[in-house]
Amino acid sequence: MHTIEIKNGIIVDGSGSDSYIGNVYLKDKEIIAITHGEVINSDISIDATGKIVTPGFIDLHSHSDFSFLLDSTAQSKLRQGVTMELLGNCGFSLCAPLNKYTKEDFDSWISEYTDTFDITWSDFGGYIAASKKAKATINLAFQVGHGTLRASVMGYEDRTPSADELDKMKNLAGECLDAGALGLSTGLVYSPGTYSRTDELISIAEEVSKRNKLYSTHQRDEGNDSVGLYVSLNEAIEVGRRTECKVQVSHVKCDSKAVWGTADKYINLLESANKEGLDIAGDQYPYNRWSTSLAGGLFPIWAQAGKFIGMGYVRNDGYIDPDFVLSGEYELEVATKRVRANVCLKPLYDPKLEKVKT
Repeated sequence: MHTIEIKNGIIVDGSGSDSYIGNVYLKDKEIIAITHGEVINSDISIDATGKIVTPGFIDLHSHSDFSFLLDSTAQSKLRQGVTMELLGNCGFSLCAPLNKYTKEDFDSWISEYTDTFDITWSDFGGYIAASKKAKATINLAFQVGHGTLRASVMGYEDRTPSADELDKMKNLAGECLDAGALGLSTGLVYSPGTYSRTDELISIAEEVSKRNKLYSTHQRDEGNDSVGLYVSLNEAIEVGRRTECKVQVSHVKCDSKAVWGTADKYINLLESANKEGLDIAGDQYPYNRWSTSLAGGLFPIWAQAGKFIGMGYVRNDGYIDPDFVLSGEYELEVATKRVRANVCLKPLYDPKLEKVKT
């Protein structure tokens, strides 16, 4: 194998130390040396003058669950320096486990990108094997979604699970974690995760704790839409406290005017939990907007009970064409109530970057 030199770059090594001008040497897919200018014989030299050289970035919050099955090159992430993604966030691991309920969800999402896709698996181990076979250019880590587990066992029903259903969810979570999932995620603002009580989350998260894996959560309220930001955050902390599992709060934010200016209180709560001995942290994306599915941003939870509501169409109380674009103010009839919303959807790029979808 050739020895590759990346020379004269501004090296930021991720340790917290000051940056410096130096050279990085690679061979056999490994870094063999980092120098402060000292030269080692190399076969290929890349001049990085004026450019920053860093370890690859880890994207802790990704929804690319099936993207690498469609296009393994991951150009949109790799060209930004992302070399690892954590999938299965916000309670949805759309690719596994699959049964008569969750396969419908999978088909709905993947139909946005391709009309033909051959599913060769149903369990989590099979999904990981298919992902490995696709040979993604970046590293992948997987989570199993609580919403997917719940849908697998009891569909999208707005009710407390029976003891038997809860045991099935716990067993299925354990199977997925043992097959290679690195954690469990929840999406408590979305159907069906929002229908769960805290004791259900604690019970399933016990399976995570047994295996020393991660519990990540899109918390129940990031502003003042339902229970409130701080009741919601304390629920996440309580799951960690009761189960002793590691907790990751996804996309930390104070999402409405009622809680603007209270970020210090939020951070203090996390720090207090850590001082108590809990292992809890949060992540935050580097921009001041957020995105979600059409259903998640527009339709109330009560309208989603009993059926999956996909990207751009409703199968519960009526049908909206998947290519229908909302822009401006619309009044939509869902069930027996009417919902008024101001919506503008930006174009979404498909994984193969062949065309823009609106």
